[in-house]
Amino acid sequence: MMQRLSLITVFTSLLLLSACVTETSMPQKTVDKQAQLKAFIDLGVGYIRNREYQRAKDNLQKALQLDPRSPDAHNLFGLVFQLEGEYEVADQYFRKAIEYDPYFTRARNNYGAFLYEQRRFEEAVQQLRVASEDRLYNLRPQVFENLGVALQRLDRKQEAEEAFTRAIQLNPEQPRSLLELSEIRYDQNQFLESRSFYRRYVRGNQQSARSLWLGIRLARRFGDTNEEASLSLVLKNIFPASDEYAAYKRTVR
Repeated sequence: MMQRLSLITVFTSLLLLSACVTETSMPQKTVDKQAQLKAFIDLGVGYIRNREYQRAKDNLQKALQLDPRSPDAHNLFGLVFQLEGEYEVADQYFRKAIEYDPYFTRARNNYGAFLYEQRRFEEAVQQLRVASEDRLYNLRPQVFENLGVALQRLDRKQEAEEAFTRAIQLNPEQPRSLLELSEIRYDQNQFLESRSFYRRYVRGNQQSARSLWLGIRLARRFGDTNEEASLSLVLKNIFPASDEYAAYKRTVR
C-alpha cells in the first residue's frame, strides 16, 4: 500500500493562522476592504479546522468577491475541495493560488502533498523543491520531509536521504524523517546510526507497526533479547493484522 503524505502539514498551517469561527466577529461595513478580506479568510480557516466545509466555502467565496485574485482564498479552496474528494477542482484552485503568488510557499507545499496523494510524484517533487528553497518558511522541515517521501516513490534514494537529512538538520525531532533515516541506515548495514535515529524517534513518538518491526530487527542485531521480546509482544497485541507482524512471524521458528 502506498504511504500517504499526511494532512499534518495542512492542519499545522491552519493552526498557525489566527482563525475566528463566530459570525459575530465579522467586521463592520466601515472597516476597509483588506480587513474584510482577512476576516473572511480567517472564518474559512476556522470552519475548515472544524470540518464545516460548506461554511468554509461560503466565507471563502465572499473573500473572492472582494479579491478575485486572493492567493490565500484559492489555496484554502484547494484544501477544502481536496478534503471533499473534488480533486480536479482542488487542482485548479491550487494552481491559481500559485499563479497569483509564485512565492506562496504554503500553497506550494499543500499542492505538493496533494499531487503526491494523486500519485503525480514527479510534479509533487517539483513543487516541494521550490517550497524547500524558502529559508524563512516556518514549516520548512516538513517540506523537506514531504520531499523525501515523494523522492522515495520515484526510487531516487540518494536524493530522498538528503532531503530527510535536511529535515532533521532544521528540526532534530522531525518524526518521520528520523524513522526513514533509521530504515535507510539499517538497509546500509550502518546499525549504530540506525539505532541512534530509532531511539530519537521513539523518544517523542508513539510506536507504529513499522517502527516496532524495525526496533525488533535492531534488537536482534545487537543481541538484546529482552528488547526484542518486549517489542514483539507489543507488535502482536496492538498490530496483529499488520504486514509487519506477518513478517515477524515468518522469522520465528
